[in-house]
Amino acid sequence: MTEEVTQEQVVKLLGLLGLARRAGRLGMGFSAVEKMVAKGENPMVITVSDMGDSLRGKVSRWQPVRGIVADVLTGEDLARALGRDKLAVVGVSDSGFVKGIRKLGF
Repeated sequence: MTEEVTQEQVVKLLGLLGLARRAGRLGMGFSAVEKMVAKGENPMVITVSDMGDSLRGKVSRWQPVRGIVADVLTGEDLARALGRDKLAVVGVSDSGFVKGIRKLGF
């Protein structure tokens, strides 16, 4: 993103991702999101700022996706918010959650 992301946007994004997880609408981890893409679910992909270059390259080749939100969250922040030890990528295919994420400016 070219614009500065506010702490409020980050908190709201993590909140939406938490809701999506509880609703069963969130793919967590590389394999889960890759399966969403392969099944044609066209997810919005959220990647962390401290993701490795190799993984980042693989994610950038996924098609079709509704968009990639990159470098807004750290892996630690994302993992902690979603109750995981480690997490670099999540995907949301539910239209309502995607709309909410876009409404935040992502």
